[in-house]
Amino acid sequence: MKRQPKVAGFRYRMCRPVDRVCLVLAFVISIVFASPIRADVTEPTKQEDRTSPVAPNVLVMMADDLGYSDLGCYGGEIDTPAIDQLAGEGVRFSHFRATPMCVTSRIALLSGMPFDDAGRNAYSHAMPLPILLQNAGYRTMMTGKWHAGTPDPREQRLFHRAFGFLGGMTDCFVGGDDWFLDSQPFRDFDADFYSTDAIAEKSIEFMDEAAQSDQPFFMYVAFNAPHHPCQAPRSLVEKYLQRYEKGYEAIRSTRHQRQIQLGLIGGDMPLAEVSEETRRWDELTEHRKQVEAGRMAAYAAAVEGVDTAVGRIMRFLDDHERTRDTLVIFLSDNGGDYNNGGIDHDEKQVAWAPGGNPSSSNGWASVKATPFRYYKHACHEGGIAAPLIIRWPRDRGKTGRIVHESANITDFYPTLVELAGAEYPRKFEGRRLRPLSGSSLMPLLAPAGKRKSLPVYQRYDVSKAWIENDWKAVSLYNGPWQLFDLKNDRSERNDLAAEHPERLGRLVKQWNEHAKEVGVPKTSLGSSTQQKGWGWHRLKMVCPHLIQLSPANGSTTSSQQITVSMQFDEPIDFTGTEGRSIRLYSVSNESEPVWEASPDASHASQGKNEIVFQNIPKLQPDQGYYFRWDPGWIHVGNRPVGVLNDGAFWWRFRTPVE
Repeated sequence: MKRQPKVAGFRYRMCRPVDRVCLVLAFVISIVFASPIRADVTEPTKQEDRTSPVAPNVLVMMADDLGYSDLGCYGGEIDTPAIDQLAGEGVRFSHFRATPMCVTSRIALLSGMPFDDAGRNAYSHAMPLPILLQNAGYRTMMTGKWHAGTPDPREQRLFHRAFGFLGGMTDCFVGGDDWFLDSQPFRDFDADFYSTDAIAEKSIEFMDEAAQSDQPFFMYVAFNAPHHPCQAPRSLVEKYLQRYEKGYEAIRSTRHQRQIQLGLIGGDMPLAEVSEETRRWDELTEHRKQVEAGRMAAYAAAVEGVDTAVGRIMRFLDDHERTRDTLVIFLSDNGGDYNNGGIDHDEKQVAWAPGGNPSSSNGWASVKATPFRYYKHACHEGGIAAPLIIRWPRDRGKTGRIVHESANITDFYPTLVELAGAEYPRKFEGRRLRPLSGSSLMPLLAPAGKRKSLPVYQRYDVSKAWIENDWKAVSLYNGPWQLFDLKNDRSERNDLAAEHPERLGRLVKQWNEHAKEVGVPKTSLGSSTQQKGWGWHRLKMVCPHLIQLSPANGSTTSSQQITVSMQFDEPIDFTGTEGRSIRLYSVSNESEPVWEASPDASHASQGKNEIVFQNIPKLQPDQGYYFRWDPGWIHVGNRPVGVLNDGAFWWRFRTPVE
């Protein structure tokens, strides 16, 4: 074997091969004596010339927007035999958390710390993991979606081989302009191209090349699926159509019961309540039910495509006898996703054709997040709980176990530092690095393994949380901080903020201190006494000057007789808005509005900061309603509002039971 070059600032262990018995024994010993890896270690030392076990290969496979309960081994009805087999040969984590968003999770994975700590997209306080692993003697490779900040995956200092795309999503059949192969553009999108398959093929090709070298490899596989567009072959989509005609509530209940049977959650853990923004299946029109079933069928087909790709990759490892020296990690980057679309356009999206953007609604997002509350973008459990499966090697301890200890996406970096025999440096490129936030997962891979729990800081744009010793302070849209006892209430049904104000105060103080230390924008600090309903961030996207709605989005009104009002922080202008309107619909009747208005410059609200409508007919009891408006029906702050389409951009509420 060639001797690895010395790299200043790192100590690594690369040596002659040892037989598998010694390898397993050595790593069992490393588990017994493992301690959390922290960044504030001694100054980097020179490489020591000594002999110790060869470092393992590392294969990380990340699905995009895959929900906690989607996989068969996590309670789902989607066919995922390859991933289920991986879980049976390894361990599943029931309490793994990523972050609320794709980019923040990817940067947390590759920096070993939260997005804010790392210096956000620039990694100004972090060292990208592939660089550390290269310096520790690894051959590093990546395929698929980057969306992980400004480090360029096409540079060989990060990855020796790279294939994929730079942005947050791609057309699965025809790709896009940001696809690359190593340092060159990739445009080979032939008639048989399908991104999930192409990512699997290149991953196998890169690992096959790595097998010819005397280096261990780090293979990072980042699937685009099942992130929208949810595209998949027609036969696969149609396979799932009837499966989802049962609707959100039925599928969610079945998944919940299956999770209890699998032992993922306790039998006394109830489903989280679904908020008013989620339309009830029995209120939908028959046409809408068919459209919704088709949307989830497309999503399920995309998930099965990922499973097929995982199966191909795992067969390659088995066929080339690399299974026993390869650490395999499968995870998702955040909780279940709802996404764009629109009530007029969802039925026109063809999942098996290029050019469209099939997606799933927040009704299905609540299913993906079973049994938790909310979904992607929230720091509530539904937005950050994700599946995690680890296998290596097959014969370590009892396989098929479920690890109920908490784990976080920032734990992977210190785990791989430990397995690579590297040391995390104090400085990188002349910059002082911030400490790694997590600790090695190795102790948890041993049966009945334990480790010290560390606090978890979470933040993404509209949401934030601090988790410590099974207590969680969490806020959405800078609303009032809530407090949950996760040990007894992981589905976050019982807010204990009023009962434990001192405990909540301590957790909030820690979040605020950490946020200020890492330079969080002032707009994310502090909290309001009023809670905005789910979807507020989308409303602000189409109308940035909006500050208040009545009825509040995602609320239940106090009466069937309502007044509609909108408040802004800039003056209203109806000039040039003729022929455009705002309309109110019942969820059960999409064709005929209950009420509509088309105000013009003669309206009493012209030039004011609030518009009020009082002529609303009495509404039906216990019924879901939603608003739609035409783009530009009103101008605020010298700009027209965007479209309100009851897709991702909604304003929904319910009336009370009579």
